[in-house]
Amino acid sequence: MQSPSRSTNGPTSCNINCGSSSLPVSDQDIIRRTTRVLRQLYLRETHWLSARTPDQSLLLSQQGQLSLTEQLHYGEVAFVLLRLKPCAIIDFAGDRIQLADYISAVIEPTIRDLNALGAATKTPPTAAATDSNSALYPRPFQLTCSRINGQLASPEVATWTGAYVLYDELWTDSADWVRANLLDPLRTTVSEDALAKGLDYPGSLPTNNEDMMTIVPVSYLGRMKNECGEWMSDRWECLTSFVVLHRQLHQVALHRIRYEAVKIFDIEMQVTMDTSLIEDLRVD
Repeated sequence: MQSPSRSTNGPTSCNINCGSSSLPVSDQDIIRRTTRVLRQLYLRETHWLSARTPDQSLLLSQQGQLSLTEQLHYGEVAFVLLRLKPCAIIDFAGDRIQLADYISAVIEPTIRDLNALGAATKTPPTAAATDSNSALYPRPFQLTCSRINGQLASPEVATWTGAYVLYDELWTDSADWVRANLLDPLRTTVSEDALAKGLDYPGSLPTNNEDMMTIVPVSYLGRMKNECGEWMSDRWECLTSFVVLHRQLHQVALHRIRYEAVKIFDIEMQVTMDTSLIEDLRVD
C-alpha cells in the first residue's frame, strides 16, 4: 500500500483518557473527544494496513479488485455513532483470518474508548434521537462488535460467516435488527432488502435484466482533519459505498444530506457516482 504523508506513529500519538472524571462533561467536549478517538481509529487502520505483507495485501484487495483504501471503517463507525445507520458490517471477504486480527488490534480498542464516552454522556435520547433519520449527537450509546457465527448467506454473498457487525446496544432499532437478521444462529439467509434496511442503503439491487443495465455504483468519499485543521490524508478515501438503480438517484441526494452530518467529527465528505454503464448503453 502506498502510504500518503501522514503520521505513522499511530495510535499512541492521539492517546487520550476518556476516563472516569466525576466532573460534568459538556456536549462540545464529548464531540471533541469522540473526534479524537475517530482520528486514532484512522491512524490505527492505516498503520495496520500499511504493515501488511504483499501477499496479505493481495488477499485483502481480493486479488487487486479493491483498493486498500476501500477497507477503512472509520467512516462506518462514525455513521453508526450518529445513528444514521443501524449497523455496519466489518468484513475482509478476501481474508477473514486477517479480519480477526484487525478486529482485535484496531476495532476493539476503539470501541472501548468510544463506549467510555457513551457512558459519560448524560443527555437522554429525545424522540428524534431514536429515529434513524436523525443525526443527533452526543447521546448515550454502547457499541458492540459481534462475529457472525451462523451459516448465513445473502443473494450477493455466499457466506457471511466470520464477518463482524458493529451496532449500538442502547438503540433498540439497531440491536433488534442485528440480532434478528445477522446473529440468529438458526437463520441461514438474509435478503438484500433486509440488508439495505440494516445498512441504510437508499437504493436496491436489480431484480431483472432491464434493471441490470441501470446500476449506478455510489461511493461516499471522505477526508479527516487533524487537530490543527490539516488533512490527515493526501487523497479522498471510501467511507461507504452501495449501488442504486438510475431511477433511484433522487434518493441518494436526500441520503447524502443526512450523511453530511459526519462533519461534526471533522470529516469532509463528497459523493461519486459511476454512470458509465448507462452512458455506454446510450451510445450504443
